[in-house]
Amino acid sequence: MKVFFDTNVLIDAFTLRDYSYKDSRDLIIKVANKEIDGYLSSKQITDIYYSLRKYVSDEDKRKQIIKDVMQTFTVLPCLPSDLQVSVKSKIDDFEDAVIEEIAKVNMIEYIVTSNIKHFTNSSLVIISPNDLNKLTNI
Repeated sequence: MKVFFDTNVLIDAFTLRDYSYKDSRDLIIKVANKEIDGYLSSKQITDIYYSLRKYVSDEDKRKQIIKDVMQTFTVLPCLPSDLQVSVKSKIDDFEDAVIEEIAKVNMIEYIVTSNIKHFTNSSLVIISPNDLNKLTNI
């Protein structure tokens, strides 16, 4: 199963900031164990690092998290063409539109996110961490 991960899922898992952090963490473990093919965009790597600064004060620890993420997930490029298409998207949030476009271009059917409502107009399968865990435990 190919799954594109929204940035919030990783931030939740690493910072325990949301009620769904356990489901998010379990999904990352499934990616590490090759039970799920997990994808991110190159742009998300900088977003994750930036967000971690609020929760993780140790610079070396933040960099280690980034290294681990890049070893665990397939990191896809964010191309100018992805941005151009995303500007015209029916998805209101530009960052989410970019995620959807990169997923589409790479034929990834699922996007896992803690903010399903942000992807209301998506043509892909948008799923919560909890629901994806249930689906992958079948």
